[in-house]
Amino acid sequence: MMDRLQQLESQWRELLSRPRSKEEEEEMSVLAEQLTIETEKEIIGLINELKKAGIVITSIWDLVNTKKEYPEAIDILLKYLPLAKHEKNKEGIVRALTVKEAKGKASSLLIKEYENTPKKKDNLRWVIGNAIATVMTSQDIDWLISTVTDKTNGGSRRQLVKALRTVKSQQAIDVLNGLLDDQEMKSTALEVLKKIKYNSR
Repeated sequence: MMDRLQQLESQWRELLSRPRSKEEEEEMSVLAEQLTIETEKEIIGLINELKKAGIVITSIWDLVNTKKEYPEAIDILLKYLPLAKHEKNKEGIVRALTVKEAKGKASSLLIKEYENTPKKKDNLRWVIGNAIATVMTSQDIDWLISTVTDKTNGGSRRQLVKALRTVKSQQAIDVLNGLLDDQEMKSTALEVLKKIKYNSR
């Protein structure tokens, strides 16, 4: 059963997909306002918990765009990541977790999010993959290699392929060489191989 937010999004997408009458344009305007309200309601708990931790924001994107470090926010962000249903909220939390303070803490949950996100949502999976590449540890290498060699993961693999540069092993180089036959990842794999070669001089 769809919740209120999912129902509004479904109505929005349905109207967006076809020509609209003046009345439907007005309906879309109302829907946009309702969507904004429901989207904000979904993460009000996150904002309140961050406030208690001394981090005052009005939107998750305040964290994404800040230049300050926020290690005390990581556990709270991890708590709310699986609870966020709206794609923009989920993306915001993932981007907020794409920081060095989340290294060693966030990768397992982000990997779960990557795997649970439909493959058709390539942009969101790219964002999650980018976060994993930032916070992963040596324990995630087997998953990383398995994921980048799976062509069904499409363009979302790009940042994960770049993360192979940090895996200092012959296995990583072998995987990158294998990706030269993957048209979608060929240019990225070549770029990483050149950097590895340059740094090994």
